[in-house]
Amino acid sequence: MIKPLSLSLRIGLSVSILGSALILLIFSQSWLTLRSQLEIIAESKLEQKLRQIEHSITESKPSSASSLRSHVLVDLITGHPDLTLAACNAGPPQDLLFTIGTISSQVITDSLCLENLNFHEKRFSDLGINAMMISSTLLIASSDESLKLIIISNRSDDEELLNAYRNSTMVAIPLFLMIIGFGAWWIAQRGLAPLNNFRNLASVITTYDLNRRVPSSGLPVELKELADNINVMLGRLENGVQHLSDFSDDLAHELRSPITNLMGKAQVALSRDRTSLQYKETLESCVEELGRISRIVSDMLYLAQTLQSETANLSDRIHLSQEAKRVVNLFSIMAEDKNIMLTVQGDGVIVGDRLMVQRAISNLLSNAIRHASHHSNIPILIERQGQSIVLSVTNDGPGIPEEHTEAIFKRFYRVDSGRSRDEGGTGLGLSIVRSTMQIHQGSVTVQTDPAGPTTFQLWFRSSSTEQNNQP
Repeated sequence: MIKPLSLSLRIGLSVSILGSALILLIFSQSWLTLRSQLEIIAESKLEQKLRQIEHSITESKPSSASSLRSHVLVDLITGHPDLTLAACNAGPPQDLLFTIGTISSQVITDSLCLENLNFHEKRFSDLGINAMMISSTLLIASSDESLKLIIISNRSDDEELLNAYRNSTMVAIPLFLMIIGFGAWWIAQRGLAPLNNFRNLASVITTYDLNRRVPSSGLPVELKELADNINVMLGRLENGVQHLSDFSDDLAHELRSPITNLMGKAQVALSRDRTSLQYKETLESCVEELGRISRIVSDMLYLAQTLQSETANLSDRIHLSQEAKRVVNLFSIMAEDKNIMLTVQGDGVIVGDRLMVQRAISNLLSNAIRHASHHSNIPILIERQGQSIVLSVTNDGPGIPEEHTEAIFKRFYRVDSGRSRDEGGTGLGLSIVRSTMQIHQGSVTVQTDPAGPTTFQLWFRSSSTEQNNQP
């Protein structure tokens, strides 16, 4: 299997490829620009020299084209080794009269006199050079004859300059690419060096050591955001693992008592022969303990469900008064046993999970009935307070000591553990209520006095429809 390239090497190669494309583009553009400028200079030089020669011939006033003395023009060509002047008869037979310059008449033939040249490019194979030519026809006033002048510019120097530029560039490009590639790799290595902290942390962190964090000071903005997000994630994982550990410890502690009771009763029953009635009493006691274990397991499963907010259906439109009345009907027999009156006042509309809201109200009402005195009243009041809908459940039983008001929402926490177990409580009811309210982006609070009464309040966000209907 081919080993994947490192990120720094990928960056180096990518920058090298991009750099090579840019360098080739710049070279091509500059080479074309240089060639164009050299052509412009050559054309300007030819045209200027042609005008000088025409002026010199006009001033010398030759009697005919054939009588024109070439020495008159030598001074104009001397000092310009790249220029050659050819003179031809413009009329029949259009033959070559003379040449002045480095290109001899053996190379310049009569056929050249027949061509109409205007910055024409021609290659002289015998000399191995490229040349640019321009021609002009001059009328000799004294004889009414026409003289055709051809100036030829040897472009060898320009070609050598272009070739030298091209060759030097082709040598420099690989060096530039090596420098760019190495520089990009080195910069990438330096820029990615902080990732070693992430790698080192990932290699040593375990579920037993989640308190480590990635140092974010001095990091670039992009990596600092990544480090902060990883630290937040580690914090959530640490809290989750801690909650799971606490939950396991609490569960083991809570189940130990009923399981120990079951084992003790079974061992006592089996220690000697007993009557059928005694076995029946032992089995009934065991069934009671098993029922308690079943309630604990059921509440645990429900609490685990409330901790996973993504499984909740928070789209139900809920009238709290209707749900409260349904719960009151369920607990009516339990309330009648203590001659307690249950009432529901007010209403409010929220959006959430109907079953979860019913369970939260049920837990509060169950606790209220359990702690309320006989022949008392438990009102359930629903009212709007600002942007919230508040559902309150009040009982006149003994209040909760102030030091317990925060802890009562923890799992398996009981103010009076013996009394709660005797009354069938599992210690998970208020924890379920708090988790339910957190899923609904609300909260649960308690207002109590040591002598009573005690009021639990569920704070819900009201639905947008109800907010719009408010004056």
